[in-house]
Amino acid sequence: MKKLSVFAAAAAMSLAFTACGGDSSSSNVEREEDSSSSVEESSSSVAEESSSSAKEEKGDLPKGARVATLEDLEKNYSLPLFGTDLYLATGSKLGVFSLWIPDTAWVAFRSDFKDGVLEFSEEGKNGSFLGADFAVADSLQKLFKKGATIKLIVNSEDQLQYSLNGSKYADLKTAKVKISENVISDGSKLNGLTLECKQEKSTVKYSFYEGRYVAESGDEWEAGYYDIQRSKLLMLPTFIEKESYLPLVTMTVGTDYTMDDATGGQQTCKSSSNKYEAINHEKIAGEWVADKDGYDWTLTLKDSGKYSVDSKKGNTTVLNNSGVWDVYGNVLLIKNTACSEPEKCLTGIKGVVSGFDAKKGFNLDHSNTEEPSMPTVWTMPQYE
Repeated sequence: MKKLSVFAAAAAMSLAFTACGGDSSSSNVEREEDSSSSVEESSSSVAEESSSSAKEEKGDLPKGARVATLEDLEKNYSLPLFGTDLYLATGSKLGVFSLWIPDTAWVAFRSDFKDGVLEFSEEGKNGSFLGADFAVADSLQKLFKKGATIKLIVNSEDQLQYSLNGSKYADLKTAKVKISENVISDGSKLNGLTLECKQEKSTVKYSFYEGRYVAESGDEWEAGYYDIQRSKLLMLPTFIEKESYLPLVTMTVGTDYTMDDATGGQQTCKSSSNKYEAINHEKIAGEWVADKDGYDWTLTLKDSGKYSVDSKKGNTTVLNNSGVWDVYGNVLLIKNTACSEPEKCLTGIKGVVSGFDAKKGFNLDHSNTEEPSMPTVWTMPQYE
């Protein structure tokens, strides 16, 4: 059975409650939003429009238009779909985006917004769907399973427009979302903070970086992307020590840094400054070597985000793993997708980088418990 992490369990009741119909305490806020742009559309019309002659030929932009950038985006937009108003949220533009059906369902996903394009799909594993058992939520879930592409442009009249799955461009209108003075609504306000939260008999520590987080509880940890949208903290786990049930964690964070779920569960947190010397992604990318206990190690961190590590004893390869990597502040994160010994291989490895010198090497205080265990000192390889 997959193990549910301690910090993910903190939000499990919140997710279950949302799936049963949402938090009624927020319904008044949601319904007071500007829905003047509501247009009746059936879920079937999305597929029809996507395959219609209204598609932009060969992906060309309309005359005088340009690709939208993050600077063009507001926090919330109204998106008429499935016979109701969906809401597209961009939050603090930290790389997490979401589509909401108030009180019913939402999709949260990670995107670099390259070329003004937002893409999400269940198969692509770059997002998560949560929703209640209603027809409109079912339509959104089907869209998530199939995958969708939303392209944003600014037309010749300086109007932000969108195209869903290649449909004809339409105006994207801003929406107003009420906020509470007691709740943090701007995700960037968590950057550089560590929240140490008490949860029943355990303690969870959340460290926030620029659009990224690391959560730790005892020997368990996970890391990923975060933002606060519509006053909800959204956390999308990407690097996980062990498999977890939850692909999305969501809570409300008070200005006193308490964390609440939809059922009234609460974590009391103490905040402190998350001080670290940030490691440059491009500078640590490359090939690093180490010698430990008679094993020769090579760690390759590619600019593309791919990684590999191998260990040899003489001419015999003892370990060969590969996957993806990233660095959050001074924390190096690795996710294994292929291992020479799968039954012994951890899903993820987390290490704190110190003493980094791009021309010499670095120390890595890591969580790896495999045998042979990864070295803690890595150096620049020497060449003839």
